[in-house]
Amino acid sequence: MWDRKRQIIWLAAGLAFGSFFLYPLAFDDAGRFDRQYFIQLEALLVLVICVMFYVYSRKQ
Repeated sequence: MWDRKRQIIWLAAGLAFGSFFLYPLAFDDAGRFDRQYFIQLEALLVLVICVMFYVYSRKQ
């Protein structure tokens, strides 16, 4: 049920929507884009997605 095709779709959708919501958070008080903070947020998002992949793909 949880095949490679669904994993790729969820990963792509998660990164697209995650980036959409994380991008505005990466601006500091002066209005400048903080690339390092954005990369950290994206890495955290990828980590969460990977944990969810692991949880859903375990054999029960």
